[in-house]
Amino acid sequence: MIEELDGIAPAAARQVLAKDAAAHYRVVIGAFTETIQLSDFKANVAIVFTGIMMGPVVAFRDKLPHFVPLSVALAPFLIVFFCLLICLYPRYVSEGRVRFVIARNAHPSLFLGPESEEIELEKLQTLCAILSRILYWKTLMLRISFYTCLLTVAAMTALVFYEASPIAK
Repeated sequence: MIEELDGIAPAAARQVLAKDAAAHYRVVIGAFTETIQLSDFKANVAIVFTGIMMGPVVAFRDKLPHFVPLSVALAPFLIVFFCLLICLYPRYVSEGRVRFVIARNAHPSLFLGPESEEIELEKLQTLCAILSRILYWKTLMLRISFYTCLLTVAAMTALVFYEASPIAK
């Protein structure tokens, strides 16, 4: 797990290195958690604004170009909603996670200390890997939603200008 620099390290030095590694992983876990919460907030805001943007499209469906049916005009909104819902879907798996007890009458024996520092480091590394995977998928879904919105706005703008031009008539 933690490689020694010189190959020979006293037990006290190994202890300090293990504690430094645990502190490092806890900081990384905190950063992942904060970033995941921020991406959840972005997804919530985007869902609200996507719903607000969809209203005028449905209300002015008779103003859409004649060759664009309502289902095609609404398809990007559905893609965005789907990606944002995937982004908000909790993916915390139970495997590899430390048990987090929530009980009304919790007994102190339910809260066990760490078995050993090596096992604690493995648990922290596993949690880092899980959070990294969750953040990857959340970021990917947010980017797909963002670029879908940008491309939809550009396409609709082009269609509006085409419909208003003398070429379309």
